[in-house]
Amino acid sequence: MRKLLFLCLLIGSVAVDRSQALSADDLATREGEIVFGQAWLKSIRSRLGERIDPFCIDLLETWLTRLKNQFDLGTMPMTALCLNNQDFNAFAAPGGIIGMNRGVYLDLKNESEVMAVLAHELAHLAQRHHYRGLRNSERLSTGTLATLAGVFAAIATRQGQAAQSLILGGQAANATSALTYSREYEREADRIGVDALQNAGYPPAAMSRVLQVLSEKQSQATRDLAFLSTHPLGIQRQSDLDARVAQLSFSEARAPVLSNRDFAMFRCVQTEGLPISVQTNPTIDCQPIHKILEHYRDEKFQAALSLFDELPKMIRSTFSGLDIEIALTIKSGDFDRATEAIDTIALFFPSWLQPSIARVDLTIARGVPKLPRELRDQMVQRPERLDLWRALARYAQAFKQDYLLFEARGWDALLHGKLEASKMQLSRARKAWPKTLNQRPLQSLEAAIKQTESL
Repeated sequence: MRKLLFLCLLIGSVAVDRSQALSADDLATREGEIVFGQAWLKSIRSRLGERIDPFCIDLLETWLTRLKNQFDLGTMPMTALCLNNQDFNAFAAPGGIIGMNRGVYLDLKNESEVMAVLAHELAHLAQRHHYRGLRNSERLSTGTLATLAGVFAAIATRQGQAAQSLILGGQAANATSALTYSREYEREADRIGVDALQNAGYPPAAMSRVLQVLSEKQSQATRDLAFLSTHPLGIQRQSDLDARVAQLSFSEARAPVLSNRDFAMFRCVQTEGLPISVQTNPTIDCQPIHKILEHYRDEKFQAALSLFDELPKMIRSTFSGLDIEIALTIKSGDFDRATEAIDTIALFFPSWLQPSIARVDLTIARGVPKLPRELRDQMVQRPERLDLWRALARYAQAFKQDYLLFEARGWDALLHGKLEASKMQLSRARKAWPKTLNQRPLQSLEAAIKQTESL
């Protein structure tokens, strides 16, 4: 909830080449906000360190959907990004784009605390903080806005030296004055977020716990870039929030999406490879899980499956456990077991894409060149989901179906803002496309390219 919270407040002020100022009018409507957000995501996506993990993305989408109804966001779509970064951070960008670093799971111990973070981010979107902040910033020069946008982009992508260079060469004093209004917005997001958290069936005290974590990290995080501390100190926000929480009476708890044990298992998966301190205090012992995942990455699939089978049944039967079981049994050739695990997740979460993507990988492992029909249906409905196109690319490469590979690469390039590369892949797909097949998928890609060009 720190460095990236106000990334999009000024990042768009210079568009892609940092030379053109973004007018607040571009964000004045929800429609304009969505268009801008998608254009921004395409321009910076390759630098965000995305974690293409269908289970994580589906879960984050589910959490956001549960919270969204507590805010005045209308039909704004939610774009969930799981990020491979160890920092304690999440961000909201215009148009419903929410990013969550896996590093947050080093400190967040249950689903309620994750929902507190997401409620805070959605409150920023509901209160139009990006739009309101940009209007306030229009009193500044284009040069100052360019400096600010560059600094935030550098911080977002962990380019510390680039940020320092921009600070030293830019108008630091003006930058400081431009960011001071965010103190009010942070308190507003805390206040509205905690109400939404309670209304969604989660204890409001979870927001206080998150602010405690933030308070512990704040001074260390801002030591080198102190003037960029756009948020009030955690202890100040904590006092305001505690007063608010004391006024709330919480009695209508809802069942979480994941049980405590399932969340603990998910947390183990997300923190694999990260430095775990004593303060992390995992609910279950993550070492066996991390060892299993290490074997998997080393392609020791049978050894990984043997270790997995030694886990208690209550751990293996969690949804995160089923996700691991699917990956291990597909690689180990136990296809019936993989199918059963896939069907179990699909039964409980029928809207999730993870089971369909898993069935593609199962099809590849079986050597049966038949693309599951459900995947094509989902690509029509959810073309913004990058993991679908990555799955199609794997299938196409496995069975040497170049026309599908070109289609998948065309969408992949488009979702990363690489228009010319996307056009080239579309051209290749047209040439390779079988005459007996419907060309509607190519028409969809072409339409998406034209829409992007018009932004």
